[in-house]
Amino acid sequence: MTINIIKNLISLYKLVFINNKIYLFVSLWHIISNAVAPFITIVYFKYLLDALQFGYGLPYILKITIVMIVVNLVVTNVQIYTKSSTTLYSKWLLVPLTAMFCKKSIDMDYNCTEDQSIIQEMNRASFVLANGDNLEKYLAAVNGIFIAIIQLVFITYLATLLNPLMIIIVLAVALINAVISLKVQKKNYHIHRESLPIDRKWRYIINLATELRFAKEVRLFSLKNFVTRKGDENRAEFFSYFDKTNTNERKGLLTSTFVNILQEIGVFVILIYSVIFKGLTIGNFIVLMNGIRQFSVSFRDLFDHIVNLYTISNYVNDFFVFMNRKSELRATSKNIFIDSGSAPGKFEFINVSFHYPNDPRMILKNINLSIEPGECLVIVGENGAGKTTLVKLLMRLYDVTSGKILYNGINIQDYDYDSYMNALASVFQDFKIFAVSVHENITFKDQIEPDLYVDSLLERNNLLEKIQSLPYREKTVLSRKFESDGVELSGGQAQRLVFCRAMHKNSPVLILDEPSASLSPIAENEMYIMFSKIIKDKTTIFISHRLSSSTISDKICVLDDGEIVEYGTHSELLNKNGLYHSMYEIQSRYYKETV
Repeated sequence: MTINIIKNLISLYKLVFINNKIYLFVSLWHIISNAVAPFITIVYFKYLLDALQFGYGLPYILKITIVMIVVNLVVTNVQIYTKSSTTLYSKWLLVPLTAMFCKKSIDMDYNCTEDQSIIQEMNRASFVLANGDNLEKYLAAVNGIFIAIIQLVFITYLATLLNPLMIIIVLAVALINAVISLKVQKKNYHIHRESLPIDRKWRYIINLATELRFAKEVRLFSLKNFVTRKGDENRAEFFSYFDKTNTNERKGLLTSTFVNILQEIGVFVILIYSVIFKGLTIGNFIVLMNGIRQFSVSFRDLFDHIVNLYTISNYVNDFFVFMNRKSELRATSKNIFIDSGSAPGKFEFINVSFHYPNDPRMILKNINLSIEPGECLVIVGENGAGKTTLVKLLMRLYDVTSGKILYNGINIQDYDYDSYMNALASVFQDFKIFAVSVHENITFKDQIEPDLYVDSLLERNNLLEKIQSLPYREKTVLSRKFESDGVELSGGQAQRLVFCRAMHKNSPVLILDEPSASLSPIAENEMYIMFSKIIKDKTTIFISHRLSSSTISDKICVLDDGEIVEYGTHSELLNKNGLYHSMYEIQSRYYKETV
């Protein structure tokens, strides 16, 4: 654990040095001013009482008083400035750390997003960022340790000249208090970790009541009482952990208070004895009494800061463990790049089998498939046949369990990961519209001037007229979450916007995963007519359980229970009178009845 704390400190202060060097300079003056501050009055009263006891006169008293006031004013001002500055800079450090965390979350392998142990690791890592006081306290603890060490060195030197026994007493008491505090903090950390899943459920319950995606179900099924009951149960469970923390801290505080009272009695007895029998001066009595109290405070502060460092280091460690997680998908890269704007290539699935992590069930079994450059392949099958999984492998969201997938004769695992991703554009069934402008939703860039290419995409997707009717045209924000004059597009309009996004990427490969799932037969037919125009000169993989997609296909691949059971053109598969023919006949009757 000590090694982890040191490693975390080094890692964090490297980031501080890179992002905010002035913090280190301000921290140095913060340490010096706070280390000196308690001794100004202690030293002053020693000289004041000696002056009164030995009759040094009024001029001497005025002189030392003026010096004390000036020094006190200077030190206090430095303390105030450095305190506010270190607080500000430590909060500002959250900005680059949050940026790092977000980038790492996006770069994280997709399979990690479905692994609950890694999701919990990510949640623990985000605790440092979500609770900004943790980082502030962590850096403050480091400064506090240096302050306490300087004070302890000075007081130890002073006390050993007068009465070393008191240092032994205070040191023993401080060690006892440190052990008590360490046990309390350690137990609190474990209690907190146990409560994290409950807190995640609480956020989910709040989302049920507030987020638009749940709004219809919550109202139609009158879920007010259901949500409230779940919330009450969750908070009751959460506060049981909160009560454990309070009880733990209360026991620790009572024990420490009792030990401190014993220390005060012991020190006072030794000092009175020294005054009566060993000729200790009143000035030195005051210096020792206040010095020992300060020693006790400094030692307690030292261990409190160490304990805080130890406790918060657990969260900081979680952060760096997550940040140091390696991408398995990127690790196989041989730095082969796909040129931007290159022509479509050929895909080959060779004996591909796959099962998901921690689930031995084979989802795909010995898949052999070729997709020619510029070809439109439609993959059909019932739910659970393995259609989406096959495409996840092609998109390298997962790597194959066995076999290989080639693109232009090269294993896709050998390509630079980001370069390969740039060769793919996709439209998913559960596509997302972001709470940014129309232009940013398509290009993910700020609109500085009119973009004719974006206008042409909107026109080709029958959206230009709609977008030009919006309050700020392409600059209109597509959400009311943050903008009162934002706009929510209809489902069909939003889907056409996502098609514009995929086309704007200008990738040689286009992947469409159930894009017509929520459309009526008529709207679906219009979509296919539009698709037939936009997929020219692209390799297109189309996943659907609706066979109307066959109208735009060159080849059709039929999956059943993770295996390719039929492959060919629409006409060839109908003539086989197999699974495809049966599915097509059933769906054709539905379309005739619906239309």
